[in-house]
Amino acid sequence: MRELTRSTWIPAAVAAVFSLVVLPISSAALAQQIGPSPDELAAQATDPTAQLMSFQLNDWYTASFHGLDDTANYVVLRAAIPFDLGSTKHIFRVTQPYATSSPAGSGLADTTVFDLVVFDQSWGRWGMGVAGTLPTGASGLTTDKWTAGPAVGFVNSSIKGINWGLFMQSFFSFAGKAGAPDVGIVNFQPILSHQLGGGRSLSLGNSALIYDTERSRWSSLFASVNYGQVVTLWGHKWRPNIEAGYDFKDDPGTAKWVIRAGITLLLPK
Repeated sequence: MRELTRSTWIPAAVAAVFSLVVLPISSAALAQQIGPSPDELAAQATDPTAQLMSFQLNDWYTASFHGLDDTANYVVLRAAIPFDLGSTKHIFRVTQPYATSSPAGSGLADTTVFDLVVFDQSWGRWGMGVAGTLPTGASGLTTDKWTAGPAVGFVNSSIKGINWGLFMQSFFSFAGKAGAPDVGIVNFQPILSHQLGGGRSLSLGNSALIYDTERSRWSSLFASVNYGQVVTLWGHKWRPNIEAGYDFKDDPGTAKWVIRAGITLLLPK
């Protein structure tokens, strides 16, 4: 058997180290380069039409109400799940709030869902589908009605670093507890986000203009600013964020100042 000498075992050791350490690290780095950049993920995370799987844990704190001396706090879970059905691309989202404290008490609030069929375009994407609520809330925190309605939206990403668009959801009651008031809500969500680099972004967050068709009036004119940054933790992409907002509809009992904080797990394809 040939005896290993210094001149033979050193190159062999170097080759072994290279194959065991350098190649896997290089492959992992290449995989990260192939996947979405932090700025791309930040843009998708603030886009309700994006086919990005995500799971959110949020805390929504209402610091004050119009005409009411009280506060409220909700823990909100939200999941967005993209899937293909035949040749169509879908994004399904479910939101489940839990009131830890509020003027109406504590417990589960109604569940909100939507399913969008999305279409990619040269300028961005648009989608259409259906939205609805399930009367899963506790007494005082539910409408006691099942609702459904059309949902449609678009996001224009033709300007580098800026996304803008509009997302509309509607909720009209069709079943539920007898005697509970009918529900007719149209929710307009303006979309505007600016990518600041390094996975950081500013957006309009949960800003919403809500029209009550049953009362023929605007019930909320909420404007907010959200700041977040995509970071890598435990081998996954996360987006911690914080948001502050104010409702300009000063009806008694309407939320006034709202602070929201959360973290989102991003799972790109």
